[in-house]
Amino acid sequence: MYLFRIFCMCLLISIAYGRISLSADLSQEHFEQVNERLNRLENKVEDLDECYVRVKDIQKDVEMIRKSMSQGAATKEQKTEVREQIEARVEKLEDSVQDLTGRAALMDMAEEIRRVTEYVCPNGHGFETMSEDGKCRICGLNLKERTHFKKFKFARRESISDKISTALDEEFKKRILVGASGTGIFQQILNDSEGRHSSAEGSLDLLFIGKPLTYMTFFVDLEATGGNGPDESIGSLSGLNDDSGSLQDNDGVDRVSVREAWLQTELLKQHVRLVIGKIDLTNYFDSNDVANDETTQFITSAFVNNRTLEVPENGPGIVSFYDTRKGVFFGLGLQSADNSGLDIVDSLYGIGEVGMRSRYLFGLEGTYRLWAKINGGRNENKGSGMSIDQHLSAKLVAFARYGMNETDGADVKSAWSTGLELRHPFLSRVNDSTAFAFGHTESVDGNDEQVTEVYYKFAFNDHFAITPLFQAVFDPVGLEDSDVVTLAGIRTQIEF
Repeated sequence: MYLFRIFCMCLLISIAYGRISLSADLSQEHFEQVNERLNRLENKVEDLDECYVRVKDIQKDVEMIRKSMSQGAATKEQKTEVREQIEARVEKLEDSVQDLTGRAALMDMAEEIRRVTEYVCPNGHGFETMSEDGKCRICGLNLKERTHFKKFKFARRESISDKISTALDEEFKKRILVGASGTGIFQQILNDSEGRHSSAEGSLDLLFIGKPLTYMTFFVDLEATGGNGPDESIGSLSGLNDDSGSLQDNDGVDRVSVREAWLQTELLKQHVRLVIGKIDLTNYFDSNDVANDETTQFITSAFVNNRTLEVPENGPGIVSFYDTRKGVFFGLGLQSADNSGLDIVDSLYGIGEVGMRSRYLFGLEGTYRLWAKINGGRNENKGSGMSIDQHLSAKLVAFARYGMNETDGADVKSAWSTGLELRHPFLSRVNDSTAFAFGHTESVDGNDEQVTEVYYKFAFNDHFAITPLFQAVFDPVGLEDSDVVTLAGIRTQIEF
Protein backbone atom coordinates (compact mmCIF):
# COMPACT_ATOMS: atom_id res chain seq x y z
CA MET A 1 0.00 0.00 0.00
CA TYR A 2 2.76 2.42 0.78
CA LEU A 3 4.51 1.69 -2.56
CA PHE A 4 1.25 2.27 -4.39
CA ARG A 5 0.80 5.67 -2.79
CA ILE A 6 4.39 6.67 -3.64
CA PHE A 7 3.84 5.58 -7.21
CA CYS A 8 0.68 7.68 -7.45
CA MET A 9 2.40 10.75 -6.03
CA CYS A 10 5.27 10.37 -8.45
CA LEU A 11 2.83 10.07 -11.28
CA LEU A 12 1.08 13.27 -10.21
CA ILE A 13 4.35 15.12 -9.91
CA SER A 14 5.47 13.95 -13.33
CA ILE A 15 2.14 14.92 -14.86
CA ALA A 16 2.22 18.30 -13.18
CA TYR A 17 5.74 18.86 -14.34
CA GLY A 18 4.76 17.81 -17.83
CA ARG A 19 1.77 20.16 -17.75
CA ILE A 20 3.96 23.08 -16.78
CA SER A 21 6.47 22.32 -19.47
CA LEU A 22 3.84 21.81 -22.10
CA SER A 23 1.52 24.59 -21.07
CA ALA A 24 3.24 26.98 -23.30
CA ASP A 25 2.75 24.85 -26.35
CA LEU A 26 -0.74 23.53 -25.68
CA SER A 27 -3.80 25.29 -26.76
CA GLN A 28 -6.49 26.30 -24.46
CA GLU A 29 -8.62 23.35 -25.51
CA HIS A 30 -5.85 20.90 -24.95
CA PHE A 31 -5.12 22.47 -21.62
CA GLU A 32 -8.66 22.02 -20.45
CA GLN A 33 -8.64 18.37 -21.53
CA VAL A 34 -5.45 17.70 -19.66
CA ASN A 35 -6.75 19.57 -16.63
CA GLU A 36 -9.93 17.52 -16.63
CA ARG A 37 -7.90 14.36 -16.95
CA LEU A 38 -5.73 15.46 -14.05
CA ASN A 39 -8.80 16.09 -11.90
CA ARG A 40 -10.03 12.58 -12.58
CA LEU A 41 -6.66 11.18 -11.56
CA GLU A 42 -6.74 13.21 -8.34
CA ASN A 43 -10.20 11.88 -7.59
CA LYS A 44 -8.94 8.38 -8.16
CA VAL A 45 -6.06 9.01 -5.77
CA GLU A 46 -8.52 10.26 -3.15
CA ASP A 47 -10.61 7.13 -3.69
CA LEU A 48 -7.48 5.04 -3.32
CA ASP A 49 -6.64 6.84 -0.05
CA GLU A 50 -10.12 6.19 1.22
CA CYS A 51 -9.80 2.52 0.23
CA TYR A 52 -6.48 2.37 2.04
CA VAL A 53 -8.06 3.75 5.20
CA ARG A 54 -10.84 1.17 4.91
CA VAL A 55 -8.27 -1.60 4.40
CA LYS A 56 -6.48 -0.47 7.57
CA ASP A 57 -9.76 -0.54 9.49
CA ILE A 58 -10.47 -4.01 8.14
CA GLN A 59 -7.00 -5.13 9.19
CA LYS A 60 -7.67 -3.82 12.70
CA ASP A 61 -10.98 -5.68 12.78
CA VAL A 62 -9.25 -8.87 11.63
CA GLU A 63 -6.64 -8.51 14.37
CA MET A 64 -9.37 -8.02 16.96
CA ILE A 65 -11.26 -11.08 15.68
CA ARG A 66 -8.10 -13.17 15.80
CA LYS A 67 -7.39 -11.96 19.33
CA SER A 68 -10.96 -12.73 20.38
CA MET A 69 -10.69 -16.18 18.84
CA SER A 70 -7.44 -16.90 20.68
CA GLN A 71 -8.95 -15.63 23.93
CA GLY A 72 -12.05 -17.76 23.29
CA ALA A 73 -9.90 -20.82 22.76
CA ALA A 74 -7.99 -20.08 25.98
CA THR A 75 -11.28 -19.51 27.81
CA LYS A 76 -12.60 -22.76 26.43
CA GLU A 77 -9.50 -24.59 27.61
CA GLN A 78 -9.82 -22.87 30.96
CA LYS A 79 -13.49 -23.82 31.19
CA THR A 80 -12.58 -27.42 30.33
CA GLU A 81 -9.97 -27.43 33.09
CA VAL A 82 -12.42 -25.90 35.58
CA ARG A 83 -15.06 -28.44 34.55
CA GLU A 84 -12.61 -31.28 35.17
CA GLN A 85 -11.73 -29.84 38.57
CA ILE A 86 -15.41 -29.51 39.46
CA GLU A 87 -16.11 -33.08 38.36
CA ALA A 88 -13.19 -34.36 40.43
CA ARG A 89 -14.40 -32.43 43.45
CA VAL A 90 -17.97 -33.69 43.00
CA GLU A 91 -16.65 -37.25 42.82
CA LYS A 92 -14.64 -36.66 45.99
CA LEU A 93 -17.69 -35.23 47.75
CA GLU A 94 -19.77 -38.24 46.66
CA ASP A 95 -17.13 -40.53 48.17
CA SER A 96 -17.21 -38.49 51.36
CA VAL A 97 -21.01 -38.70 51.53
CA GLN A 98 -20.85 -42.46 51.00
CA ASP A 99 -18.15 -42.73 53.65
CA LEU A 100 -20.20 -40.70 56.15
CA THR A 101 -23.29 -42.76 55.32
CA GLY A 102 -21.33 -45.92 56.01
CA ARG A 103 -20.08 -44.52 59.28
CA ALA A 104 -23.61 -43.64 60.32
CA ALA A 105 -24.70 -47.19 59.47
CA LEU A 106 -22.03 -48.53 61.85
CA MET A 107 -23.58 -46.72 64.80
CA ASP A 108 -26.22 -48.28 66.94
CA MET A 109 -28.99 -45.68 66.82
CA ALA A 110 -31.08 -45.68 69.96
CA GLU A 111 -33.49 -43.37 71.74
CA GLU A 112 -33.00 -41.61 75.04
CA ILE A 113 -35.72 -39.99 77.12
CA ARG A 114 -34.73 -36.70 78.75
CA ARG A 115 -36.47 -34.17 80.95
CA VAL A 116 -37.23 -30.94 79.08
CA THR A 117 -38.32 -27.62 80.65
CA GLU A 118 -40.28 -25.11 78.58
CA TYR A 119 -42.04 -21.81 79.25
CA VAL A 120 -45.47 -21.62 77.63
CA CYS A 121 -48.15 -18.92 77.44
CA PRO A 122 -51.95 -19.63 77.32
CA ASN A 123 -51.85 -19.28 73.51
CA GLY A 124 -49.36 -22.13 73.22
CA HIS A 125 -46.24 -20.12 72.38
CA GLY A 126 -43.28 -21.98 73.85
CA PHE A 127 -39.76 -20.81 74.69
CA GLU A 128 -36.66 -22.53 76.05
CA THR A 129 -35.87 -19.66 78.44
CA MET A 130 -37.96 -17.35 80.58
CA SER A 131 -38.12 -13.72 79.44
CA GLU A 132 -36.97 -10.96 81.79
CA ASP A 133 -40.51 -9.67 82.43
CA GLY A 134 -42.10 -13.15 82.43
CA LYS A 135 -44.24 -12.24 79.43
CA CYS A 136 -44.67 -13.98 76.10
CA ARG A 137 -42.52 -12.35 73.43
CA ILE A 138 -45.31 -12.81 70.87
CA CYS A 139 -48.63 -12.09 72.55
CA GLY A 140 -47.56 -10.53 75.87
CA LEU A 141 -49.37 -13.02 78.15
CA ASN A 142 -47.79 -14.49 81.28
CA LEU A 143 -45.46 -17.47 80.78
CA LYS A 144 -45.76 -20.64 82.87
CA GLU A 145 -43.07 -23.26 83.43
CA ARG A 146 -43.89 -26.70 82.04
CA THR A 147 -41.81 -29.87 82.42
CA HIS A 148 -42.19 -32.94 80.25
CA PHE A 149 -40.13 -35.81 78.84
CA LYS A 150 -38.96 -36.03 75.25
CA LYS A 151 -37.21 -38.68 73.16
CA PHE A 152 -33.83 -37.89 71.62
CA LYS A 153 -31.95 -40.10 69.19
CA PHE A 154 -28.30 -40.78 69.81
CA ALA A 155 -25.60 -43.15 68.54
CA ARG A 156 -24.15 -45.74 70.93
CA ARG A 157 -20.58 -46.84 70.37
CA GLU A 158 -19.74 -49.88 72.45
CA SER A 159 -16.40 -51.08 71.07
CA ILE A 160 -13.09 -49.83 72.40
CA SER A 161 -12.01 -48.69 68.94
CA ASP A 162 -15.12 -46.55 68.52
CA LYS A 163 -14.69 -45.01 71.97
CA ILE A 164 -11.07 -44.21 71.20
CA SER A 165 -12.03 -42.63 67.87
CA THR A 166 -14.64 -40.45 69.58
CA ALA A 167 -12.24 -39.32 72.26
CA LEU A 168 -9.54 -38.53 69.72
CA ASP A 169 -11.89 -36.50 67.56
CA GLU A 170 -12.85 -34.38 70.55
CA GLU A 171 -9.35 -34.03 71.98
CA PHE A 172 -7.29 -34.11 68.79
CA LYS A 173 -5.48 -30.87 69.56
CA LYS A 174 -4.13 -32.30 72.79
CA ARG A 175 -2.41 -35.15 70.94
CA ILE A 176 -2.16 -37.18 74.17
CA LEU A 177 -5.24 -38.34 76.06
CA VAL A 178 -4.98 -39.91 79.51
CA GLY A 179 -7.86 -41.80 81.11
CA ALA A 180 -8.49 -43.89 84.19
CA SER A 181 -10.96 -46.64 84.96
CA GLY A 182 -11.50 -48.23 88.36
CA THR A 183 -13.71 -51.24 89.08
CA GLY A 184 -14.55 -52.81 92.43
CA ILE A 185 -16.67 -55.96 92.81
CA PHE A 186 -17.96 -57.54 96.00
CA GLN A 187 -19.68 -60.96 95.79
CA GLN A 188 -21.44 -62.86 98.55
CA ILE A 189 -22.17 -66.58 98.29
CA LEU A 190 -25.65 -67.01 99.70
CA ASN A 191 -25.93 -70.79 100.17
CA ASP A 192 -22.38 -71.81 101.11
CA SER A 193 -22.21 -74.26 104.00
CA GLU A 194 -18.40 -74.47 104.10
CA GLY A 195 -17.69 -70.92 105.19
CA ARG A 196 -16.59 -69.55 101.82
CA HIS A 197 -18.93 -66.63 102.08
CA SER A 198 -17.58 -63.59 100.27
CA SER A 199 -14.89 -62.27 97.98
CA ALA A 200 -13.71 -58.85 96.86
CA GLU A 201 -11.84 -57.86 93.74
CA GLY A 202 -10.67 -54.59 92.29
CA SER A 203 -8.86 -53.37 89.20
CA LEU A 204 -7.40 -50.09 88.03
CA ASP A 205 -6.62 -49.22 84.41
CA LEU A 206 -4.59 -46.25 83.23
CA LEU A 207 -5.15 -45.52 79.55
CA PHE A 208 -2.81 -43.54 77.32
CA ILE A 209 -3.93 -42.64 73.83
CA GLY A 210 -1.84 -40.73 71.35
CA LYS A 211 -2.14 -39.84 67.70
CA PRO A 212 1.30 -39.47 66.08
CA LEU A 213 -0.24 -39.16 62.61
CA THR A 214 -3.68 -38.30 61.26
CA TYR A 215 -4.76 -41.90 60.67
CA MET A 216 -2.60 -43.54 63.31
CA THR A 217 -3.37 -44.27 66.97
CA PHE A 218 -1.07 -45.44 69.76
CA PHE A 219 -2.74 -47.05 72.78
CA VAL A 220 -1.37 -48.32 76.12
CA ASP A 221 -3.37 -49.91 78.95
CA LEU A 222 -1.61 -50.32 82.30
CA GLU A 223 -3.55 -52.51 84.71
CA ALA A 224 -3.32 -53.55 88.34
CA THR A 225 -5.72 -56.19 89.68
CA GLY A 226 -6.19 -57.59 93.16
CA GLY A 227 -8.39 -60.54 94.08
CA ASN A 228 -9.43 -63.75 92.33
CA GLY A 229 -13.16 -63.62 92.97
CA PRO A 230 -15.38 -66.57 93.91
CA ASP A 231 -13.96 -68.83 91.19
CA GLU A 232 -11.01 -69.57 93.44
CA SER A 233 -13.30 -71.42 95.84
CA ILE A 234 -16.20 -72.55 93.65
CA GLY A 235 -14.31 -73.62 90.53
CA SER A 236 -17.02 -72.74 88.03
CA LEU A 237 -16.65 -73.70 84.38
CA SER A 238 -18.57 -70.53 83.43
CA GLY A 239 -16.39 -68.06 85.32
CA LEU A 240 -18.17 -65.88 87.90
CA ASN A 241 -15.95 -62.78 87.73
CA ASP A 242 -14.28 -61.98 84.43
CA ASP A 243 -12.54 -58.93 85.90
CA SER A 244 -10.66 -60.99 88.51
CA GLY A 245 -7.14 -62.41 88.29
CA SER A 246 -4.79 -61.03 90.91
CA LEU A 247 -1.48 -59.57 89.84
CA GLN A 248 -0.06 -59.54 93.36
CA ASP A 249 3.32 -60.96 94.27
CA ASN A 250 3.63 -63.69 96.85
CA ASP A 251 4.28 -61.04 99.48
CA GLY A 252 0.97 -59.31 98.67
CA VAL A 253 2.41 -56.36 96.76
CA ASP A 254 0.37 -55.28 93.77
CA ARG A 255 2.07 -55.31 90.39
CA VAL A 256 1.26 -53.22 87.36
CA SER A 257 0.98 -55.07 84.08
CA VAL A 258 0.98 -53.77 80.52
CA ARG A 259 -2.34 -55.24 79.49
CA GLU A 260 -2.29 -53.80 75.96
CA ALA A 261 0.13 -51.74 73.91
CA TRP A 262 -0.53 -51.43 70.20
CA LEU A 263 -0.32 -49.17 67.18
CA GLN A 264 -3.31 -48.81 64.87
CA THR A 265 -3.38 -47.33 61.39
CA GLU A 266 -6.18 -46.81 58.89
CA LEU A 267 -5.69 -47.35 55.16
CA LEU A 268 -7.66 -47.18 51.89
CA LYS A 269 -9.89 -44.27 52.88
CA GLN A 270 -10.24 -45.78 56.36
CA HIS A 271 -11.82 -48.97 55.04
CA VAL A 272 -8.91 -51.02 56.39
CA ARG A 273 -7.87 -50.99 60.04
CA LEU A 274 -4.54 -52.58 61.00
CA VAL A 275 -3.49 -53.15 64.63
CA ILE A 276 -0.12 -54.51 65.72
CA GLY A 277 1.42 -54.93 69.17
CA LYS A 278 0.35 -56.55 72.41
CA ILE A 279 -3.35 -57.10 71.84
CA ASP A 280 -6.50 -58.60 73.34
CA LEU A 281 -8.29 -60.54 70.59
CA THR A 282 -11.62 -60.43 72.45
CA ASN A 283 -11.74 -56.67 71.80
CA TYR A 284 -12.10 -57.38 68.08
CA PHE A 285 -13.74 -60.80 67.68
CA ASP A 286 -16.93 -62.30 69.11
CA SER A 287 -18.06 -58.80 70.03
CA ASN A 288 -21.58 -58.08 71.19
CA ASP A 289 -23.58 -54.95 71.90
CA VAL A 290 -25.22 -56.39 75.01
CA ALA A 291 -22.62 -58.72 76.57
CA ASN A 292 -18.98 -57.81 75.99
CA ASP A 293 -17.67 -55.73 78.90
CA GLU A 294 -17.28 -57.03 82.44
CA THR A 295 -16.92 -53.50 83.85
CA THR A 296 -20.25 -52.15 82.55
CA GLN A 297 -22.34 -55.21 81.57
CA PHE A 298 -22.38 -58.85 82.74
CA ILE A 299 -19.45 -59.99 84.91
CA THR A 300 -19.94 -63.73 84.23
CA SER A 301 -17.21 -64.86 81.83
CA ALA A 302 -19.64 -67.05 79.87
CA PHE A 303 -21.54 -63.88 78.88
CA VAL A 304 -18.55 -61.61 78.22
CA ASN A 305 -17.24 -63.93 75.48
CA ASN A 306 -17.95 -67.40 74.20
CA ARG A 307 -16.14 -69.97 76.35
CA THR A 308 -15.14 -71.97 73.26
CA LEU A 309 -12.86 -69.15 72.05
CA GLU A 310 -10.13 -70.13 74.53
CA VAL A 311 -7.93 -67.24 73.41
CA PRO A 312 -4.41 -67.07 74.88
CA GLU A 313 -3.37 -64.39 77.35
CA ASN A 314 -2.72 -60.99 75.81
CA GLY A 315 0.45 -61.14 73.76
CA PRO A 316 2.16 -60.11 70.51
CA GLY A 317 -0.24 -60.17 67.59
CA ILE A 318 -1.75 -58.44 64.61
CA VAL A 319 -5.36 -57.72 63.66
CA SER A 320 -6.71 -56.54 60.34
CA PHE A 321 -10.27 -55.45 59.63
CA TYR A 322 -11.86 -54.47 56.34
CA ASP A 323 -15.18 -52.62 56.49
CA THR A 324 -17.11 -52.11 53.27
CA ARG A 325 -19.16 -49.34 54.91
CA LYS A 326 -22.20 -51.02 53.42
CA GLY A 327 -22.98 -53.24 56.39
CA VAL A 328 -20.46 -56.04 55.77
CA PHE A 329 -17.06 -56.38 57.44
CA PHE A 330 -14.24 -58.93 57.60
CA GLY A 331 -11.58 -59.51 60.25
CA LEU A 332 -8.44 -61.60 60.65
CA GLY A 333 -6.30 -61.93 63.77
CA LEU A 334 -3.04 -63.70 64.63
CA GLN A 335 -1.54 -63.86 68.10
CA SER A 336 1.33 -65.68 69.69
CA ALA A 337 0.25 -68.28 72.21
CA ASP A 338 3.26 -67.30 74.33
CA ASN A 339 3.59 -63.82 75.84
CA SER A 340 7.32 -64.23 76.49
CA GLY A 341 8.25 -62.76 73.10
CA LEU A 342 10.22 -65.87 72.08
CA ASP A 343 9.30 -67.86 68.96
CA ILE A 344 6.24 -65.68 68.43
CA VAL A 345 5.50 -67.21 65.01
CA ASP A 346 5.32 -70.72 66.48
CA SER A 347 2.03 -72.11 67.78
CA LEU A 348 -0.02 -69.14 66.57
CA TYR A 349 -3.63 -68.58 67.50
CA GLY A 350 -5.56 -67.53 64.40
CA ILE A 351 -9.13 -66.33 64.07
CA GLY A 352 -11.23 -64.98 61.23
CA GLU A 353 -14.63 -63.31 61.31
CA VAL A 354 -17.24 -62.09 58.87
CA GLY A 355 -20.04 -59.84 60.06
CA MET A 356 -23.08 -58.00 58.80
CA ARG A 357 -25.02 -55.05 60.16
CA SER A 358 -28.60 -54.81 58.97
CA ARG A 359 -32.08 -53.55 59.69
CA TYR A 360 -34.02 -56.50 58.34
CA LEU A 361 -36.08 -57.01 61.50
CA PHE A 362 -38.72 -54.25 61.76
CA GLY A 363 -36.13 -51.78 60.49
CA LEU A 364 -34.15 -52.09 63.74
CA GLU A 365 -30.38 -52.41 64.02
CA GLY A 366 -28.87 -55.88 64.29
CA THR A 367 -25.35 -57.29 64.00
CA TYR A 368 -24.55 -60.89 63.03
CA ARG A 369 -21.04 -62.36 63.28
CA LEU A 370 -19.58 -65.73 62.28
CA TRP A 371 -16.09 -66.72 63.36
CA ALA A 372 -13.69 -69.65 63.02
CA LYS A 373 -10.43 -70.19 64.87
CA ILE A 374 -7.43 -72.50 65.05
CA ASN A 375 -5.36 -72.77 68.23
CA GLY A 376 -1.79 -73.67 67.40
CA GLY A 377 -0.92 -73.79 71.09
CA ARG A 378 -3.40 -76.63 71.64
CA ASN A 379 -2.71 -79.26 69.00
CA GLU A 380 -4.14 -77.13 66.20
CA ASN A 381 -7.56 -77.27 67.84
CA LYS A 382 -10.29 -75.86 65.60
CA GLY A 383 -13.58 -74.24 66.49
CA SER A 384 -16.30 -71.97 65.20
CA GLY A 385 -19.17 -69.92 66.50
CA MET A 386 -21.49 -66.96 66.10
CA SER A 387 -22.51 -63.83 67.99
CA ILE A 388 -25.77 -61.94 67.44
CA ASP A 389 -27.27 -58.80 68.91
CA GLN A 390 -30.62 -57.51 67.66
CA HIS A 391 -32.75 -54.56 68.71
CA LEU A 392 -36.35 -55.58 69.39
CA SER A 393 -37.35 -51.98 70.11
CA ALA A 394 -35.68 -48.67 70.81
CA LYS A 395 -34.94 -49.81 74.37
CA LEU A 396 -34.94 -53.62 74.27
CA VAL A 397 -31.98 -55.53 72.81
CA ALA A 398 -31.53 -59.31 72.56
CA PHE A 399 -28.30 -61.24 72.21
CA ALA A 400 -27.25 -64.83 71.52
CA ARG A 401 -23.97 -66.73 71.19
CA TYR A 402 -23.01 -70.23 70.20
CA GLY A 403 -19.66 -71.96 69.76
CA MET A 404 -18.18 -75.44 69.46
CA ASN A 405 -14.68 -76.96 69.45
CA GLU A 406 -12.99 -80.16 68.41
CA THR A 407 -12.40 -82.28 71.46
CA ASP A 408 -8.67 -82.74 70.86
CA GLY A 409 -6.76 -79.99 72.64
CA ALA A 410 -9.79 -78.08 73.98
CA ASP A 411 -11.26 -77.69 77.47
CA VAL A 412 -14.74 -76.61 76.36
CA LYS A 413 -16.65 -78.66 73.82
CA SER A 414 -19.58 -76.30 73.27
CA ALA A 415 -21.22 -73.27 74.82
CA TRP A 416 -24.22 -71.07 74.22
CA SER A 417 -25.81 -68.08 75.91
CA THR A 418 -28.71 -65.71 75.39
CA GLY A 419 -30.29 -62.76 77.12
CA LEU A 420 -32.00 -59.37 77.02
CA GLU A 421 -31.03 -55.83 77.94
CA LEU A 422 -33.53 -53.07 78.71
CA ARG A 423 -32.10 -49.57 78.43
CA HIS A 424 -33.41 -46.54 80.41
CA PRO A 425 -36.27 -48.63 81.90
CA PHE A 426 -37.74 -45.69 83.85
CA LEU A 427 -38.46 -42.17 82.69
CA SER A 428 -36.60 -40.72 85.64
CA ARG A 429 -33.54 -42.98 85.08
CA VAL A 430 -32.69 -42.38 81.45
CA ASN A 431 -29.09 -43.64 81.70
CA ASP A 432 -29.82 -46.81 83.65
CA SER A 433 -30.03 -50.31 82.22
CA THR A 434 -31.00 -53.77 83.37
CA ALA A 435 -30.25 -57.15 81.79
CA PHE A 436 -30.77 -60.87 82.16
CA ALA A 437 -28.79 -63.75 80.65
CA PHE A 438 -28.69 -67.55 80.76
CA GLY A 439 -25.99 -69.82 79.41
CA HIS A 440 -24.85 -73.43 79.11
CA THR A 441 -21.29 -74.73 78.96
CA GLU A 442 -20.17 -78.31 78.23
CA SER A 443 -16.62 -79.47 78.83
CA VAL A 444 -14.82 -82.07 76.69
CA ASP A 445 -14.94 -84.55 79.60
CA GLY A 446 -18.75 -84.46 79.66
CA ASN A 447 -19.46 -82.02 82.50
CA ASP A 448 -22.37 -79.64 81.99
CA GLU A 449 -22.93 -76.35 83.78
CA GLN A 450 -25.61 -73.69 83.53
CA VAL A 451 -25.35 -70.14 84.78
CA THR A 452 -27.63 -67.12 84.95
CA GLU A 453 -27.11 -63.48 85.87
CA VAL A 454 -29.32 -60.44 86.29
CA TYR A 455 -28.19 -56.91 87.09
CA TYR A 456 -29.45 -53.36 87.33
CA LYS A 457 -26.98 -50.55 86.63
CA PHE A 458 -27.59 -47.20 88.31
CA ALA A 459 -25.70 -44.68 86.17
CA PHE A 460 -25.43 -41.45 88.12
CA ASN A 461 -23.54 -39.72 85.32
CA ASP A 462 -21.04 -40.54 82.59
CA HIS A 463 -18.31 -41.25 85.15
CA PHE A 464 -19.87 -43.18 88.02
CA ALA A 465 -22.19 -46.21 88.21
CA ILE A 466 -23.25 -48.76 90.82
CA THR A 467 -24.58 -52.15 89.74
CA PRO A 468 -26.30 -54.65 92.07
CA LEU A 469 -26.31 -58.15 90.58
CA PHE A 470 -27.41 -61.72 91.21
CA GLN A 471 -25.88 -64.96 89.90
CA ALA A 472 -26.82 -68.62 90.06
CA VAL A 473 -24.74 -71.61 88.95
CA PHE A 474 -26.43 -74.94 88.34
CA ASP A 475 -24.32 -78.09 88.75
CA PRO A 476 -21.03 -76.22 89.28
CA VAL A 477 -18.07 -78.29 88.15
CA GLY A 478 -15.93 -77.41 91.18
CA LEU A 479 -18.57 -78.38 93.76
CA GLU A 480 -19.81 -81.92 93.27
CA ASP A 481 -21.93 -81.80 96.43
CA SER A 482 -23.89 -78.69 95.39
CA ASP A 483 -26.59 -78.55 92.76
CA VAL A 484 -26.99 -74.78 92.86
CA VAL A 485 -24.79 -71.97 94.08
CA THR A 486 -26.28 -68.48 94.34
CA LEU A 487 -24.40 -65.23 94.70
CA ALA A 488 -25.33 -61.61 95.29
CA GLY A 489 -22.93 -58.84 94.50
CA ILE A 490 -22.38 -55.20 93.80
CA ARG A 491 -20.04 -53.50 91.35
CA THR A 492 -18.82 -49.91 91.36
CA GLN A 493 -17.33 -48.33 88.27
CA ILE A 494 -15.51 -45.02 87.94
CA GLU A 495 -14.24 -43.67 84.62
CA PHE A 496 -12.44 -40.51 83.65
